[in-house]
Amino acid sequence: MTDDTLMPYFPVFMDLRGRKVLLVGGTEAAASKARLLTRAGAAVTVVADTLCEDLAAMVREDRVTWERRPFTADMVNGARLVIDGAGDAGLTDAVQAAAEARNVPLNVVDVPERCDFTVPAMLDRAPVMVAISTGGGAPALARTLRQRLETAIPAGTGRLAAAAEACRRRVKDALPTTRARQRFWDSVLTGEVADTLMGLTEAEATARIETELERFAAAGTADTGSVTLVGAGPGDPGLLTVNAVKTIGTADVILHDALVPESILSLARRETRLVPVGKRAGRPSVPQGFTNRMMATCARRGLRVVRLKGGDPFIFGRGGEEAAFLREAGIAVRIVPGITTAVAAAADLGLPLTHRGVARSLRLATASCRTPQETAAVDWRAMADPTTTLAVYMGRDQIVGIARSLIAAGLPAATPAVMAASVCRPDAARVWAPLSDLADRVMERPLDTAAPALLLIGNAVAEAPGWPAQSRLDSAAAL
Repeated sequence: MTDDTLMPYFPVFMDLRGRKVLLVGGTEAAASKARLLTRAGAAVTVVADTLCEDLAAMVREDRVTWERRPFTADMVNGARLVIDGAGDAGLTDAVQAAAEARNVPLNVVDVPERCDFTVPAMLDRAPVMVAISTGGGAPALARTLRQRLETAIPAGTGRLAAAAEACRRRVKDALPTTRARQRFWDSVLTGEVADTLMGLTEAEATARIETELERFAAAGTADTGSVTLVGAGPGDPGLLTVNAVKTIGTADVILHDALVPESILSLARRETRLVPVGKRAGRPSVPQGFTNRMMATCARRGLRVVRLKGGDPFIFGRGGEEAAFLREAGIAVRIVPGITTAVAAAADLGLPLTHRGVARSLRLATASCRTPQETAAVDWRAMADPTTTLAVYMGRDQIVGIARSLIAAGLPAATPAVMAASVCRPDAARVWAPLSDLADRVMERPLDTAAPALLLIGNAVAEAPGWPAQSRLDSAAAL
C-alpha cells in the first residue's frame, strides 16, 4: 500500500466520561476545545496563567478545574488526552516531551504536524455523532461539509437512535437471525417510517418501533429474497435517484456492470458482496446466462440482490431480458430507473434533444444488434428524419457505416453531430463535427477506445454552446 492510499488518521470515538483531559492554555482556542470536552463528560483541567472570559466562566460554573501555575511535566500524569491551545511554540516543546514520555496522545491546536490526533468537525445529534476530518489539512472544508450535513441529518435523528437502542433487546429476542434483524431495522430506519419516527418523542417512537416489530414478525418475510434492477446512470453518484441510493445501501449482493465506478459501489454496506458481471467491447465478458442464474440463486437463498446497470436498465441494458427470466423463475423483481446516457449527455453538453422548430422528436438506437441480419434490417430512411435527434448507443466503432447509411438515406452530410465519451465523468471527452466529417475528427483525437461513447446526430446539436461557430454557419447554410 502506498502513502497516497493510507488514511492520514484512524477514526475512533473515545469515551471520556470522568476521565482527566489536560488543556494547556487559557485562549479562545482552548475554550472551544473545553466546550467540546465537557459536553463529552471529560474532567478537564486547564493549565494557564490567565483565562479568556469563556474559560473563566466555565471555572466559575465548576465545569473545568483551573491550575493557575506554569506547566510542569507531572501535570500529564493520569491524563487520557492532552490538548495544547496556548499558541506558544516553546511551551509546546515541553508539553510534547511530557506527553510522549507518558504515551499520552497530544493535540496541538492548528499545528497538525505536531499532533498525535486531530479534533474533527462534528455534527451532534446525540447519541448520533458524525465526525468529519481532512487530516488537519483543511479544517475550513471540514466545517463546510458539517454544515451541509446539518440539513441532511434531521434533528430528530437523536431521538430515533435512542428509541432504537431501547428496542434493541426486544428485537433480538423476537428475530433470532442476523438477516431478519437487519431487514427489520432497514424497514424502520429508512423511508417514510423513519421520517414519522423522527417527528415523535422518544417514548412514542419506541412504542411505534415495537408495533412495527410485531407486524414484521407476524408477516414472516425476513427470509424472502428479491432482485432489483437499478439504473446507475452515467456514473456520477450525484445523478443517482434517492431510491437507487437506498436500494444500493440495503443490498446483500450487488452484481454490477464494468462501467459502474467505485464512487457508486462505495454506497453499499461494507459486508455487501460485490460481483462484477460487466461486458466491455474487446474484453472477456461474463456470460448473460451466468448473471441470470446467479441473481436467481442468491434470491432463492433469501438475499436482497441488486443488479446495478449503467444508464437505465430498460434502455439497451438487457433489463427486459433479466426481468423476464426472473419472473419466469417466480422471483420478485423491481425496477429502479436511471438517467440514460443520451439524457445525461444532453445536459452535460447543454444540448436540447428536442427544440421547437428544429427537432420535434427523439430516437434512441443501438449500433450493436444481435445478428448481422438484424443490422441489415435497420430502417435507415426512418432514422434519417431531419426533424429528429438521433442518439446512437455504442456507435463509435461504426461511425463510418452509420454516417454513410444516414447520408445515403437522405440526411444532409452537414447535419450537426457529436460523439460524447465517458459522459459525466472526470475523463469526459466530446468531438463535434458535421456528420460526414465525424469519423475523421474522432480518429484525430487520442481517445480511450474502451470508454463508453454515444453519438448524437441532428440539427438540435447545433443549439449546444459547444457547437463550433463555423460549423454552425455551415450547417445553417446547408438547410
